[in-house]
Amino acid sequence: MIHFGLVYSIEGGSGDRSDVVFREAVEEIALAEQVGLESAFISEHHFLENGFFPSPLIALSFIAARTSKIKFGSGVMLLPLYDPVHVAEDCAVLDIISGGRLILGVGQGYRQEEFDAFGVDLNDRSARMREGVTLIRKLWTEPSVTFDGKQFQVKDLPLNPKPLQKPAPPIWVAAKKRHAVQLAAEVGDGWFADPITPLSIVEKNKVHWENTLRAKGVKPSERAFAYYRDVHVGEDDAAATRGAREQVMEGYRNYLRWGHLVDDENKPLAPDRDDLLESFVNDRFTLGGPETCASDITKLCRRLGITDLIMKMKFPGLSHQTVMKSISLFGQKVLPLVNRK
Repeated sequence: MIHFGLVYSIEGGSGDRSDVVFREAVEEIALAEQVGLESAFISEHHFLENGFFPSPLIALSFIAARTSKIKFGSGVMLLPLYDPVHVAEDCAVLDIISGGRLILGVGQGYRQEEFDAFGVDLNDRSARMREGVTLIRKLWTEPSVTFDGKQFQVKDLPLNPKPLQKPAPPIWVAAKKRHAVQLAAEVGDGWFADPITPLSIVEKNKVHWENTLRAKGVKPSERAFAYYRDVHVGEDDAAATRGAREQVMEGYRNYLRWGHLVDDENKPLAPDRDDLLESFVNDRFTLGGPETCASDITKLCRRLGITDLIMKMKFPGLSHQTVMKSISLFGQKVLPLVNRK
């Protein structure tokens, strides 16, 4: 069975204000809970001109208070920028006050500006990720922890209170490249794959992820494999295209300008290759009426063998009413079709 959730980048731009986007996101997540979606995630970046939210755990605490059963998490927290002891404490509290609904999603980060601002060496991010996840889980599950790593050290440290979930809240590790995917398998409870990476590379990385799990004696079926996907559902295909295609295209134009897009050989696309965007977006964006979206999602889930599809439905410039309609159509019409296939 596939589990479905939402992911949000709380940001301004295209006429949006980040405070308004957040209030609307809370309403959208409450609706998602009502129509059968099972999770919601808030992402993180720092020092961006569009007001991109930098503090996902604070935002999630508000969402926890406005919902009752949907799981929620950071999608993702840039763990190398943090003291893992603080993260362990804050997440334990968040899990407790929400009734045990937290998923901690973490990523290594990549923006030099963010690492410089926090006084962290970008070259240390993999080591800080490995040690950080390991230390957090120990603090959540052991009565007293002594940890002597290269990046972090604690001695006889008892973390109390512990999270409500037992043995601990799941930790999903975002990863694109082979070494990061292997790290996700070594230290995480799940792998969080992104939509920018070509599906062919995700498939190759899945082999490395599964091989690494088996090498440590873990069955891949015992871990989560979550895939982040851009999705918009309209009343029919034409309405969906009118409703959201241009907003998504603009987002991918930004990715292209920033040098984040790669081809099937994992080579970066030149920032001036706008001619490639059309086919690039078609492969990464589920867009259409309910039947079209259900068919596309079913094929995607079968191809990748994912456990969770985490959908981005809010794009800068897309109205709150349009997003609410897309979520409603997904829950009422797409989910039943997918579950029957």
